Amino acid sequence: MTTPAVSAKVLARKRLRVWTILLTSGLAFLAPSAIAPGLPALRADYAHVENAAFLSPLVLTMPMLFIALAGPFVGYAVDRFGRRNVLITSTVLYGFAGVSGLVIESIVLLLVSRAFLGVFLAGIMTSVTALVGDYFEGPERNRVAGLQGAFMSFGTLTFVVIAGLLAEIHWRVGFTLFAVAFAMLPLMFLSLYEPVSNRGAGANVSEPPPTLRQWTSIGLICGLAFVSMLMLFLIPSQTAFFLAEIGVENPTRAGLAIGLFNFTAGLTSLAYSRIRARLSAETIFALVYGLGGVGFVMTGLAETFTATMIAMAVGGFSVGAFLPSINLAIISRASMSVRGRALGALTTMFFLGQFFSPVYAVPIASASSVGNAFVVSGGVLFVLSAGFVFIKVNQRLRRHPPV
Repeated sequence: MTTPAVSAKVLARKRLRVWTILLTSGLAFLAPSAIAPGLPALRADYAHVENAAFLSPLVLTMPMLFIALAGPFVGYAVDRFGRRNVLITSTVLYGFAGVSGLVIESIVLLLVSRAFLGVFLAGIMTSVTALVGDYFEGPERNRVAGLQGAFMSFGTLTFVVIAGLLAEIHWRVGFTLFAVAFAMLPLMFLSLYEPVSNRGAGANVSEPPPTLRQWTSIGLICGLAFVSMLMLFLIPSQTAFFLAEIGVENPTRAGLAIGLFNFTAGLTSLAYSRIRARLSAETIFALVYGLGGVGFVMTGLAETFTATMIAMAVGGFSVGAFLPSINLAIISRASMSVRGRALGALTTMFFLGQFFSPVYAVPIASASSVGNAFVVSGGVLFVLSAGFVFIKVNQRLRRHPPV
């Protein structure tokens, strides 16, 4: 459903609209990707600053905290003022906040700019994912959601490999990657339109309000997203330190390892619509966490760069199905009038998990090793996998009780 003011030319640009959504989704993990390979060098540059050991990792995770804090407010803005308006405004401000890291010298001001970056990224991700739910339905929605996950993964792969190369020059050069956001703006103006039900509180009066059961279900999914990202964010936040631990201190290799994880994730996302046509959501989640657990344990036990790369390839297959699955779980349970708020809540928990991931992992690494933090996280993922296996078995027994 569209507004009457939408021109026929804009409506006819369906393929460009899909590409715009997908390319914009590729910005999702640019915030950590541009920094992750050069994080050890950043920490060394600010070693003279008081509390540098604490402040330096926050340059990576600060956007995650403010994405989380901004999520509910962004969700309201998306429902109140429209997906397209929020998306375009957020993209402009995101680009400026990102490239400012090139000239900011103070680590405190750098953290402030990264905080603003998080707020604007929350606007981008919440609005663009809401548009996936608004523009598409059924199998087409599954296909676009899978492609969205693929572009997030391949975008991360591209950015993190380039960032690794740029980190060889200087860790600060990676901030040039944020200028990519400005290239998205012409595509947005040419192809995106505002669905009619976003035009204020009374625009869709025939739609029933969400029930307590729906909000409870959405809340449980958001909690699952938090726990999942607490584990999965070890890849960008701890891989460089793990490689240094086993004697591989080259930032380009760290970028390649993280990039391979995202490459295999992208392959799974590309096949997501076919996977979803054959398997239930519960089965997919069980496989996601089981395969992720295998990859994490393999990483923690790796002693060479080659072994680490193999482990990253295995673990990456899990994330490729996780991203579209968790997004669709929310989209399918939220009506258009509250979809922005529901996705804002998911964005909050998703990135809150990323922010607290180092808080969870560093004590384990300090007490033993970074590798052990991966092994412990693999065990948590195995537990989540077992939980979904139990849910699936219980569903089958209810449908086909034993005689």
